[in-house]
Amino acid sequence: MQEAVNLFASIVYAALSAFIAILSVYIGLMAFTRLTRNIDEVAELKRGNIAVGVTLAAVAVVIGLVTLKAIPIITVEFLSGRIVSAIILAVIQLGTNILVAVFTQFVVIGIFNELTSRRGLNQFEEVRRGNMAIGVGLAGIILMVGIILQPASEMVTDSVTSMLRAVIG
Repeated sequence: MQEAVNLFASIVYAALSAFIAILSVYIGLMAFTRLTRNIDEVAELKRGNIAVGVTLAAVAVVIGLVTLKAIPIITVEFLSGRIVSAIILAVIQLGTNILVAVFTQFVVIGIFNELTSRRGLNQFEEVRRGNMAIGVGLAGIILMVGIILQPASEMVTDSVTSMLRAVIG
């Protein structure tokens, strides 16, 4: 009987984790696309702009990296019957990590774009035009920043979890 309970809990855990991950990526990509005002990412994807697709894929991976530790904590809270705690953790942890990741990515890309603009290269415009070389390069920068941000996001997750558990009990 215990094996059946464990199997059911594992399936619920996987489904809940997948849902939280999808929601996190959706929110993060929506935030990122709002910050890139000169590019209509949806329209570019519809017309087959691979450079935009590669860039957005990198942003999605970074969002996964920065939310990686928070998802199991939230899921365990939920499965333990602490629904309110799980919701509070989800909103605060995921919200904080996603905002920090997206904002940091945008600032880094903006700085990099400013530096390359001085040499006559506008990263955003080139990606909008479908320049794959720029799209892949930009994706590399996004991934590099995300990998560097990942340990910091774990620290944020740990701190938020400790504070909320002290408050909620």
